[in-house]
Amino acid sequence: MKVVLYSPWDNAWVPLYKAAFEARGHEFTFSRSKTIEGADVYLHGWSDRSHPVVPGARNIVFMRRFELYECPWTTIDWKYVSQFICVNDHVAKFVRGYFQEKNIEVPVDVVYNAIDPKDWKFRIRSPNKKMGMACHIHPKKNIPLAMQILAELPQEYELHIAGASQDQWMMDYITNFAESVKRKVFIYGQLPFDQMNLWWEQMGVCLSTSYTEGNPNNVIQAMAKGIKPIVHIWPGAMEQFPHEYLFATATEAAGMIQDDDYDSEAYRRVAIERFGMSNIEKVVEMALS
Repeated sequence: MKVVLYSPWDNAWVPLYKAAFEARGHEFTFSRSKTIEGADVYLHGWSDRSHPVVPGARNIVFMRRFELYECPWTTIDWKYVSQFICVNDHVAKFVRGYFQEKNIEVPVDVVYNAIDPKDWKFRIRSPNKKMGMACHIHPKKNIPLAMQILAELPQEYELHIAGASQDQWMMDYITNFAESVKRKVFIYGQLPFDQMNLWWEQMGVCLSTSYTEGNPNNVIQAMAKGIKPIVHIWPGAMEQFPHEYLFATATEAAGMIQDDDYDSEAYRRVAIERFGMSNIEKVVEMALS
């Protein structure tokens, strides 16, 4: 069969799907925008309208997060969609309700994002004073909450952010807040994917303070390296992660960060069991069934 992954971004999932399909003897193509002649299956990495479903092929459509509120996904031509995949249980509940209301008979499944554990160097780690956030500097990442957590911690704790600045007001806030509470914040800008392994090596904690996420790869990747996750309870987080990794307030997060309970093997095990290559295989089975 000829399989096409349709996506505006050449991200970390592309080689994983390529390897999985080619291992079964199928032809795999990645395309940002154009259809491929004679393709049997299209995996639509995002359910926006920049990649319309293709009549005559099997179309499997993903919804990550932002499409739910920001894209006209409800205008998809559903008669050509074989499967709809969400990566977040909260989003899936909304979609199922919409499909029931509109009498749309398209199966909706939840399949979380996936990593290949071999791509992320694991070692047994100990707590340290460096908190890492791999995210763009954007309001939805809720960095003011991260700054509040930093202010709750002793002065030797540091916040490290790897991601592009997408909001100058937020940059000003970070700088001024850090100066006022006398805390250290390091901003690296957007780092290439192949540098993230090394960047995470120095961190003791992966901090996620977002108020909305789909299924965050940055947290999963850090866990695969054995780094402790501290995750805000955005909608869907309760289903994705063990509850002992989740926080509701800055004070609660600061307490979790300072807690000596640190288990690198457990973080790695959760990453493999919930977000490992079996999730890629689930999608491959859907595509080929």
